[in-house]
Amino acid sequence: MPEPENGAHEFATVTDIEPLALMEGLRVRPVSGERITLAVFELDPGTVMPEHSHPNEQVGVVVRGEFTFRIGGETRLRKPGDMWVIPAGVPHNVERAGKAGCTIVESFSPPRDDWADKPRTPPSADQWPPV
Repeated sequence: MPEPENGAHEFATVTDIEPLALMEGLRVRPVSGERITLAVFELDPGTVMPEHSHPNEQVGVVVRGEFTFRIGGETRLRKPGDMWVIPAGVPHNVERAGKAGCTIVESFSPPRDDWADKPRTPPSADQWPPV
């Protein structure tokens, strides 16, 4: 999906966005504005994401399934309706997605420019809408 022009608005549908394959078992469908990225993450059952950090503040919510999340040394099981805030530069990782996988929605500010060169896969319904 092309980035909107400065000051332009845009409509998007999750299933029409070509997912980025960030790593095995993890797909993300981002849409970005001038100052923020909103992304739908789909984690396959048992997915583990290594510890990392980035210069973007990150705020999220679980909409389907569950996963164990570590932020800045604190670990919690996250289930539908659970939210979090990760300040810029704070290390975090997914210790394990649950048996049914997990769908989360996260926002990043500033936008995630580092995803621009990631490979995309054809759009599909995958795990959306969450059941």
